[in-house]
Amino acid sequence: MRSYIKKDLLTFWRDRKELITVLVLPILLVVVLNFAFSGLLGNDEETIDLRLALVNQDDDTEASAQLKEKLLHDASLAEQEAQDLVRRTNEVRPMQVLVDYFESDDLKEWVTVYELEEAEAVEKVEEGEIDGFVLIPDGFTVDSLYAAVTGESPATTLTFKREKETSATSALYNIIHGFMDHLNYHFALETLSGATEVEVKLPEGGFEQEEAGQNFSLTQYFTITMGILFALFTAETVATKTGLEMRQQVFNRILIADRNRVLFLLGKAVSTFCLAWLQIMLVFTLAHFILDAFPERTSSFWLGLLGIVTLVSLAIAGLAAIFTTVLLRMKKVEAANGLFALVIILFGVVGGNFVPIYILPDWLQRIGEWTPNGLALVMFTDWIRFEQGTSLVGPSLLLISFFALCSIAGLAFYPKRGEA
Repeated sequence: MRSYIKKDLLTFWRDRKELITVLVLPILLVVVLNFAFSGLLGNDEETIDLRLALVNQDDDTEASAQLKEKLLHDASLAEQEAQDLVRRTNEVRPMQVLVDYFESDDLKEWVTVYELEEAEAVEKVEEGEIDGFVLIPDGFTVDSLYAAVTGESPATTLTFKREKETSATSALYNIIHGFMDHLNYHFALETLSGATEVEVKLPEGGFEQEEAGQNFSLTQYFTITMGILFALFTAETVATKTGLEMRQQVFNRILIADRNRVLFLLGKAVSTFCLAWLQIMLVFTLAHFILDAFPERTSSFWLGLLGIVTLVSLAIAGLAAIFTTVLLRMKKVEAANGLFALVIILFGVVGGNFVPIYILPDWLQRIGEWTPNGLALVMFTDWIRFEQGTSLVGPSLLLISFFALCSIAGLAFYPKRGEA
């Protein structure tokens, strides 16, 4: 066995052009693509800075008296009932609640609030100095409180104005809209409960990340995809060397000699495993030291990474075994080489090595999840983000199964004496 492995490794080592292609080109592509698409996936964490102006045209100093007058005349309430309702809302000022909400600990790090006149706010929005402004019309406080205690629709509402729709203006609109929904809902609950005083609690604001975990950067994506892709080409390279050995009658001499013919196939698989493992680890290591692809990671992370690389290399070794058997069965070596290249390209497309997998149709994405490179991409991504070993159990079993199936198929169709 050792002589077969040594033969294949030396054959690969002597082909310097192939050596450079498989070992050096991946890291060059990672560096070039990283700089070419820098910032596309948000490698650097950007600070959110939303700028909002408040244009207050409402004078709420006489809000209580105006509310009582409105309840007596518009709602036709009795003097005592109107007085009770005014007393319940005496401390509530929707405008001040809105200001307090934006100045709360949850939002003050994300939103900067200015109090401006309307003309100045319009000018700053047009110049891009602020993202938008909220116009509080005259009578807003009285109408809001009146609507809250009577259940009617308010006659005046807040108006949010912006120059154009952007992610920043959409975020501000959602914050304001959410605040008003919370305020109206709270007023309705207070009215139904018959509380003697209305107390408005600020909604919880801020921004939250739905899934806890490390960020997944563009550099990491390119490192994984290029490493896996060229490891697949390693399987093709080792298998195609068989064609050269066939021309040189190496395989025929092995069949004539008193040596186990299966060792030839096992040598191809083991040498592919070694080359794929070294190639992937070289890409990951150089990407880490050159581009800082995996900053501030612990030893447990690297141990898990080694385990994933080992499983991926095992699956690629199985692929090399079946490639070798197919080449020995085919009469034309060039046709076999073309077939292997087509298989690798198809794996690369559906497995997410050439293009992000989410842009593919759903049925292609499902197929890609069963390819060795697709499984590897999922495993590496999950491990980089969460470092949870439980999520790797399923894909690991699939990679081992892929290796076993390829090995069994390779041995089953391997030429017997007198067939080659």
